[in-house]
Amino acid sequence: MKRALLILLLFVNLSAAADERGEKRLQRISQHYAALGNYAVSFLLRTGGAEQRGTVQVSGKESYLKVADTEVFITDSLRYEVRGSAREVIVDRADAYEKELLNSLNGFSNIAADYNIEECEVEGRAAVRLMPKKQGEVIYVITGTDGESVAKLRYGSGDNLVEVIVLKSEKISQKLPIFSKERYKGFELIDFR
Repeated sequence: MKRALLILLLFVNLSAAADERGEKRLQRISQHYAALGNYAVSFLLRTGGAEQRGTVQVSGKESYLKVADTEVFITDSLRYEVRGSAREVIVDRADAYEKELLNSLNGFSNIAADYNIEECEVEGRAAVRLMPKKQGEVIYVITGTDGESVAKLRYGSGDNLVEVIVLKSEKISQKLPIFSKERYKGFELIDFR
């Protein structure tokens, strides 16, 4: 689930660095979402034979992600991960997640150091294949028919296949949900700052 949450953060602050064709494709994706300004993406997460709906909302370097009973708030350089079923809130510096593939501060800015990037075709659509230089899963970013929006993310195979299917992307005018201690009263607070 944690890896799936990282993949979902693809929609947050995209900026590309890759090989020539892959770079151009990632730039088109980045420009598409940058043009929206503040936006929301509704998605369907498929993993292990189960499906869960979720949403990610973005405003500049701030974001809010909700899938199942997990919420991730990134605001004021802090990351709050709320795990409803465990009744806990994990607080950390957002920059502590810089090395993660799709963190909310860097998007794709450091991806070329850890991944080989190739443009390819998946399901008849333009896609970007991210192949880890050392270890890990190959990730596919499959575009919509416009070649700019993200239609699907996929990594793993067989029983470990994870797919994120974009249901809707839209510009939003409302403010992002903000983390509030009062809302999660009684939750255990784990602070790694």
